[in-house]
Amino acid sequence: MKKTVLFFVLVLAVVFSVITGCKKNSSPSGPVATVTIDYSALASVPSGTFTQTDGTNMFSHTISAFKMGKYQVTYNLWYTVYQWAIANGYVFQDAGTEGSAGTAGAAPMALAQPVTTVNWRDVIVWCNAYSMKSGLTPVYYSNSGFNTIIKSSADGAYGSSINTTAGSFDNPYVNWSANGYRLPTEGEYQYVASYQDGINWTPYDYASGATAVYTNAAATGLVAWYAANCSSMQAVGGKTANALGIYDMSGNVWEWCFDWSGTYPTTATTNYTGPASGSFRVERGGSYDYNADTLQVSYRFIGSPGNAFYDIGFRFARTN
Repeated sequence: MKKTVLFFVLVLAVVFSVITGCKKNSSPSGPVATVTIDYSALASVPSGTFTQTDGTNMFSHTISAFKMGKYQVTYNLWYTVYQWAIANGYVFQDAGTEGSAGTAGAAPMALAQPVTTVNWRDVIVWCNAYSMKSGLTPVYYSNSGFNTIIKSSADGAYGSSINTTAGSFDNPYVNWSANGYRLPTEGEYQYVASYQDGINWTPYDYASGATAVYTNAAATGLVAWYAANCSSMQAVGGKTANALGIYDMSGNVWEWCFDWSGTYPTTATTNYTGPASGSFRVERGGSYDYNADTLQVSYRFIGSPGNAFYDIGFRFARTN
């Protein structure tokens, strides 16, 4: 009897050891890693020369090395800087909206979607605020001596007329050598959207980072959110990045560029920043609610600098 009891005790001990051993072996050896994405990250863009084109007109454009935001500016980042700016004497016409479902000026829902409903003037003021908050030298000024930064985009009226006064929010003095945040020029935008290796360039009728013409839905859908594959705005960085590791250069939301819209130069140019004046600023990249043709790296769109729409956002750049 004692032997029988001892036998069963030994069996139970072995079974318990096996079970607990399996539990230990099936558990993670340590805490599960959490990936945190830095939506304020910049990519280094090497210098080079490419052919800038709208599909018809073209010119040889040399671009100096600079930095470009890897992501469209998220509402979270916009809101953080916006709150700091308001507390430090900045004034905005528009408070910004989170993606296509947010409420203007509301606290972020942490959707990692782009800020929208901001006009061109709001964006340059925000860039100045972000520069100051980050300890960098702002880019946009109301005087030629670069010592009075532009801190207000408020004009009291949607779609107001262009203010042609030198140093106004429509016609700022620009310190291109400053290291602060700024809008990319149209040339910089297309350069980054087209870049492959500095020798080869994405054809003008492809989406940025795509391996085939924009009409190829499979190739285009890998790199861009647009009308054929979504019905609302998406989180930034959800598609494949281009050769420089930069996301959403085609699709999701239109992006403000610095340049006034106008006729391209007819001769080779370096760091072209657009006409001296105009009525519309350039937008680039296409949007979730537009067709595939707008995703082409050559496609140009325009908007009044005082207008803010639900499908227009931006990304920032910095001079080296």
